[in-house]
Amino acid sequence: MENNEVCDTNRLPLGLLEFSNIRKSNMIYVDKTKLLYDIASQRTPLFLSRPRRFGKSLLINTLHCLFESGLQYFQGLDIEKLWQDTTYKVVHLDFSSLARKSIEGFRFCLSDSIIDCFNSEMYDDKMLLYPDRVLNKILKKRDSKSIVLLIDEYDAPITSRITKPDELQEILDILSDFYAVIKQYTDKFRLIFITGITRTSHISIFSAFNNLVDISVKDEFNTLLGFTQYDIENFFDPYIECAAKNLGMSKEDVYERLKQYYDGFQFSINAKETIYNPWSVLSFLKYSQDGFKNYWFKSSGSSTLIMQYLKNDTLNPFNYQGSNIEVSEDAISDRYEINSMPGYIVLLQAGYFTLRKKTSTVAQLTFPNTEVEESILNLYLQEKNMRPDIENYCNIDELIKNIDSKNLLYIVNKFNAILNDCVSSDSNIFNDERSIRDILYTALPQVNSLQKIKERGTVKGRADLEILTHTSHMVIEFKRTSPTRDAKACLEEAIEQIRSKRYGIGSFPSHALYRVAMVIASEEKAILPAFCQEVV
Repeated sequence: MENNEVCDTNRLPLGLLEFSNIRKSNMIYVDKTKLLYDIASQRTPLFLSRPRRFGKSLLINTLHCLFESGLQYFQGLDIEKLWQDTTYKVVHLDFSSLARKSIEGFRFCLSDSIIDCFNSEMYDDKMLLYPDRVLNKILKKRDSKSIVLLIDEYDAPITSRITKPDELQEILDILSDFYAVIKQYTDKFRLIFITGITRTSHISIFSAFNNLVDISVKDEFNTLLGFTQYDIENFFDPYIECAAKNLGMSKEDVYERLKQYYDGFQFSINAKETIYNPWSVLSFLKYSQDGFKNYWFKSSGSSTLIMQYLKNDTLNPFNYQGSNIEVSEDAISDRYEINSMPGYIVLLQAGYFTLRKKTSTVAQLTFPNTEVEESILNLYLQEKNMRPDIENYCNIDELIKNIDSKNLLYIVNKFNAILNDCVSSDSNIFNDERSIRDILYTALPQVNSLQKIKERGTVKGRADLEILTHTSHMVIEFKRTSPTRDAKACLEEAIEQIRSKRYGIGSFPSHALYRVAMVIASEEKAILPAFCQEVV
């Protein structure tokens, strides 16, 4: 691959059908076609929850191909040796395409989708207002176990109406009638497989099917969607090399940054490995010359559900950081009313939180990676009109020039300008140095010439903030004043911590290292220029 060549995702392995008959290594290898077989072999209704852009629709489409066309598209894959079943009528409903319809539009479009799936005769307009009646009329004529029902994003019409209680109730009523018909004719279905983001208790599938199996948090299906470390290194290495050339980085550094930004998802407590976000990985490899961006968040914006919690301040990501929230296995798999979910459950189901094992039945919640943490912080600051824009305060090239020249007064003044503009006078954020650090981190751009790192783990500890230019590596440790600790004591503590923890030593040998202690004054609500010192 030539320098500056843009990697073409048309040449990338995009899904389950590629993951078979590959060489083994010491990394964990999972045959995803075997997982596909395990799902397709089930005879009870199944449900899978995953965040958006994680491949749920790809999985649904793959099952559609298997049940409708048999092994036609699976030649040479491991599943070919296992699959003995026949073909079926596949009813494939994508509720995300119906989410933004009016109530009447939802009724018509759902009915029309059902008719289209069965190639059935048309009904009069009055009949189309009742999708449950349309489905009932069709199912009456079907043979036993002759249908495979695939429903993608079942909760999209529900979560999109979280701010409209009257419409929400109408949608719930329509869906309750719809699922009641499916339950009535359960014997007609060979398989029912449903995906979504949330697990709600309002209606729905969970009350309609007493025997529904939720595989969302089962250990064996943790790696079903997304990319493992094995996948990344075995399928994408040539594209990683292309990205390294485009960015002027070593391939090893690209692997490290890729993991920092897009890895870290874990969907079951006892899972053996974490998962990369597939959308972010593929987007980065396609546009690698643009650097490490928040592709997942930018791909489709924020959900109505998340925004509702942010608006009501029920969900404040600053309150969750470093707090080691613990959650039981039962709480993870439980179902909640859509408009009264605990904030941490909303974050978990939407993909902004992930699991880390504490015991076999208890997990801690954490942000999975840099992309997700930065996205949720950005979203919260934006909703609270606290989203800073670094371009309002300085030119990027000017900022880099002053970082390289160790102009600490310039840097402190720019930091204070950001805080002064985006933090309200009644905010208590200055009582928490991590929140101040996160606002500054969020404000800094992520461009090829300026890279930012927060709490990067080393053998001795984690520095608050690191900023890298092409030539410099700046490490910052913040300390906050309190009634029992004045600015001088804070500065001395920060200096001692930088030295004892050896922050930055040996991390980026090709860069000029300088380390800085900064003091945040709670009363003045500012970083104090007089107590900002380079640590040698």
